[in-house]
Amino acid sequence: MSNKLSSVIYNYRRYKADQVLTHTQLNESISYFEDQDRLTRLALHGVGIVHGFKVSLDEGGEVPQVTIDQGVGITTDGDLLLLHEEVPESEPLENTIGIEGLSYSHFREFSDENANYTPYFFPGGEQMPLWELCQEGDEEAQLLEELPGWKDKVFLLYLECYPKPQDICGDINCDNQGIEQVSRLRILLMDEGQAESLISHDPIFLRKRKVGEALNALSSLQLLKVVHQKENSLSMLQMDRLYREAIFEGNTLADLQAGLHLISSEFGFLLQQDASLAGLISQLDELLLLHFSIEEEESYQYQQYRYLLMKDLIGTFNKLLKALVEFDSWPNPDVNAFPKHLLLGKIEDQAFGHDFYPSPALSDAELQQNKIISLIRKIFHLLDSFDLNVSGGLRIIPSGLNHADGSFPSIPFYYQPNPELAFHWQWPAAPVSFHYDMGSNPLLMEYNGLDRYLIGGHLETDAESTFQSIQSMVKQFGLDFKVYHFDLTVNSSDFSAFLDKHPSLRSIGGVPKSGTYVLLSNENQVFGDLALDYRVVAASGETNFGHIRVAACSYPWISSLKYLNNLSRSLKGSPRRSGIQPENYRLVVRDYVINGHPMISGPVTLTIPLEAVARRRMHAITETLNERFPDGLVFDFDEVLKRLVISRPFDDEFRIGFVDITLNINSPLYTYTQDGMEKADQTFRLDAIRCEEVRKYRSSTYLQLQEEFAPVNKDDDYGEYKGKWREWYWLIEQLKTDARFTGSNKPRIPQTFDDLPASLQRIITQIRNVLEQSEISHQLYLTGDWVTGSWASIEMINDYRNTSNTSDLIFRFLNLRSKLHEKEQATKASLFIVLTREADRASMETLMEDWTDVADIYIEGPRTGGRRRVIDGIAEKIRL
Repeated sequence: MSNKLSSVIYNYRRYKADQVLTHTQLNESISYFEDQDRLTRLALHGVGIVHGFKVSLDEGGEVPQVTIDQGVGITTDGDLLLLHEEVPESEPLENTIGIEGLSYSHFREFSDENANYTPYFFPGGEQMPLWELCQEGDEEAQLLEELPGWKDKVFLLYLECYPKPQDICGDINCDNQGIEQVSRLRILLMDEGQAESLISHDPIFLRKRKVGEALNALSSLQLLKVVHQKENSLSMLQMDRLYREAIFEGNTLADLQAGLHLISSEFGFLLQQDASLAGLISQLDELLLLHFSIEEEESYQYQQYRYLLMKDLIGTFNKLLKALVEFDSWPNPDVNAFPKHLLLGKIEDQAFGHDFYPSPALSDAELQQNKIISLIRKIFHLLDSFDLNVSGGLRIIPSGLNHADGSFPSIPFYYQPNPELAFHWQWPAAPVSFHYDMGSNPLLMEYNGLDRYLIGGHLETDAESTFQSIQSMVKQFGLDFKVYHFDLTVNSSDFSAFLDKHPSLRSIGGVPKSGTYVLLSNENQVFGDLALDYRVVAASGETNFGHIRVAACSYPWISSLKYLNNLSRSLKGSPRRSGIQPENYRLVVRDYVINGHPMISGPVTLTIPLEAVARRRMHAITETLNERFPDGLVFDFDEVLKRLVISRPFDDEFRIGFVDITLNINSPLYTYTQDGMEKADQTFRLDAIRCEEVRKYRSSTYLQLQEEFAPVNKDDDYGEYKGKWREWYWLIEQLKTDARFTGSNKPRIPQTFDDLPASLQRIITQIRNVLEQSEISHQLYLTGDWVTGSWASIEMINDYRNTSNTSDLIFRFLNLRSKLHEKEQATKASLFIVLTREADRASMETLMEDWTDVADIYIEGPRTGGRRRVIDGIAEKIRL
């Protein structure tokens, strides 16, 4: 039997009126249009089983029956297959396809002597054993259960095609002129081994099987989480080791490497069109070794950022895996794959069944393939571009995980400028790059979907200066995050306390919007950063100032007012004859200690515009000092005495040194202490310091006294919950008007059973069913928190656990609930069962015994005489 598409006719003839046609001309025209029809199915639609043809077994009758559901399939020879009812050969050659399926209880041996379907049914030249499903009355029909192992055999549809032998016919009158082409659909069974022989000729099935096995061998990857604690994060090497262990102990690197090699070997049919990919893939092991072969014993290696690199690699790998799973396009199917058959698989088992293999015309095949290639290229460009030696200075760039804006997510600073990486970063969109040009500052633009800021260009820089620069950029560009700085050689104890309070610190190469950025340094050199998803603010108790003795001491300033006036006036006067005309007053804070506690980890340079000095003189300088050190000494200027004023707690000791480097970087160091003032380590003037105790009325002091000592509304736990109960009832009222409990949503104060959350409805429905089946006469009521609005449902608790918005009403309500009521679980149903007969109480208690774990159940008898029942005194209740 030859296949129709083994050779295709592209030419045919046009005929003239009354032309006598030969059989060649007629057959040529028919073949042309038939070939075009078949090619349309093959090239524009696809091949395989479009739907249906499921094989199922029914053993409920007298004999087992196999049913084949109706379906649609296309062979690689372009045949369109549907099931049809069989008709005797004596009847007209029409078949009925309007059926739901065909059922069989019998079989017979099948011999393909007419069509000779070679080589598929004839491995080695002889026909393999085949059996055909048939009806009970057919010739040689046998019961299916008489065929050994029939339940494990593979089913297939076979379109038997052959020319019917001609009958004897005269030259003048014959109704049988022309050779009848027989196409008979048969349902066959074969052994699994024979099915494998059939599959060996089927490159489409083999590719699908190979792809399926490869995808089953691949799985999404995840990095181990890094948890910072004071036991593992108080030194550079400790922190470095922490991130290195997270990379290697989860075996993530080995899994990534093996997964990429498997993809490159098993999905070559997708990648072969891009010859340059082979060169990139050959560099994989070398690049991974370059970035992840650092030994634990070596010096600090910035593993925090290698961890972020691995995070980017894994994120890209997981997207690649998803794209491979979704890719389903089969261009130019081999016409010899399954030209006249479709494999249906076994009974209720599709392992040996054909799928549908759609044409690229039915999908975004080219786009999907380009996406896969882009993701593979991105992995290699990530590895190739990773480099922490970034020049260009400090940068803050907007970014976001969602794609509301096509430019997100942005490229972090730890990747060198690379046009290829930029092209494939978020293909086909163009990202915001860390390496943006000056004059094209992305912080000046408004972005859709912004949820974080990437910060870079800060490694190995002066930590105090970088801290000041970040704070200035936050203020200048209105950025939404708070900044902290810890130097592990100076204030490790402060960082330890910070870790205790905020264990969710993590590394993201920047800071979330509305979060907290923590700059880390060692000996005043930046080595890393961490971030929190929320903004750290002072606890409410820390903002109430207590009454303390304050010493205010006045000193001469290191620069005379005449000098400051001349500097500021020079902006509008004649330019300097030598040197550069300064535009800022530059002050270096060299040393700053309070009670032995260092306030800075290295020199801090303050830059005050001379225009501000011209307007406000010394107040521009003192205000800058107070803003830069909000938790330190208070600086002011006495206009009458023309002296600097430093205020501090009366018994505290301090030391702070200043150098004016506006015109000369070699200017002397002036040091201020509680005892006096020094210039270049020599006493400046014996009368340099004048101190007095400052006494003021502070309303906050007396408000605090009232709060702590006034015996108003204090409870047995010394006022610990004072104010919390007021907030609790306020939150209950606010939730009643919250959008999640108004409009078409279920109300906060339910009136009927239908108003209750779905989780509570399920529990009550089960209890009601039990009560109805008992036939004990009763009335059922819901009371308690569910009708007062102070309830917490399973749905609310799930939302609470999945949100990071601490300002959300539900978050605040459930958080306060756990503190006041020590309840973490959903509110139990509070049910009153009111009996019609007191005699039923014992039976009802037994009936409800199994439900007391999920509901609080109270049983009341009927009203007798003037007795008042508990349920009668409950105004807020729902009759169920």
